[in-house]
Amino acid sequence: MSIVKVLGISGSPRAGGNSETLLAEALKGASSQGAEARMVELRTAEITHCQGCNSCFSDGECRIEDGMTSLYELLTEAEVIILSSPVYFSGLSSVMKQFIDRCQCLWARKVVLGRTVGAPGRKGALISVGGQSSPVFRNSISVARSFFNSIDVEYMGELTAPAVDSKGEVFDKPWLLREARELGETLAKRSEPAP
Repeated sequence: MSIVKVLGISGSPRAGGNSETLLAEALKGASSQGAEARMVELRTAEITHCQGCNSCFSDGECRIEDGMTSLYELLTEAEVIILSSPVYFSGLSSVMKQFIDRCQCLWARKVVLGRTVGAPGRKGALISVGGQSSPVFRNSISVARSFFNSIDVEYMGELTAPAVDSKGEVFDKPWLLREARELGETLAKRSEPAP
């Protein structure tokens, strides 16, 4: 049996932020199940914005060559994708949203060109952290669901962490670290074939 490839996408603007810490725990959980787990930190990826040129409608490829170029292959090869982002103004961070917008070419492959984006049976989830104690995750979840649907990934759910703001504060809530690890373990397990 082949090794499950798990890709974690960190949308944290700060290294070692709370959302990135939870993502790292999820990837540890995936690795404990024998998965090949990798994290991409978007803040260092030098990704520009989608220019809305629609050139990807002709071949499913983005004409912009930058930090996204290598990520497209990782995205299409991954069997599990975990997005992780803090909440900014009731939504995903700007680097995460920019990354998602640049996946327009993958949407074009699926919707405009009628091609598959990746292998069937791929799974995805969202980890999101918000400083407020009240629920502020609705918009982030909505965008994550839409993103995964656009690239042929089944959305499996989310881990949300309200009232976590200062860097490192997540370590004061060990149950969140445990839940993140369990999320990674669950996502990395292959579905058993039906009898």
